[in-house]
Amino acid sequence: MKKQNENGDKLPISRSEFESGQILSDLEKRIVSFLEKDRSQAYTSDEIMDGVHFQTDFSNIVVGFLSGIAILGFPTILNNLVAKGKIRMNLIKGRYYYMAK
Repeated sequence: MKKQNENGDKLPISRSEFESGQILSDLEKRIVSFLEKDRSQAYTSDEIMDGVHFQTDFSNIVVGFLSGIAILGFPTILNNLVAKGKIRMNLIKGRYYYMAK
């Protein structure tokens, strides 16, 4: 039985997963799934965070600080999915929009 890390990712990974370099985290899978539900729409980072129920907690300063870092990192996750060829991105009127391939 495989273990899971704090992100829900299965550990360890197989040789084929390692060599392909195309493993998607649980969050990445949720993002792709969300975008694939309506391929005719493009969404901002904020809309995607809402759509995948990205959890944040500002109940105290330490947890709030960590949540803030996670929010700042969310666009990086989206850009990595674009680089992996899983989703598309376009800059429209100064805002980045993402949609399913």
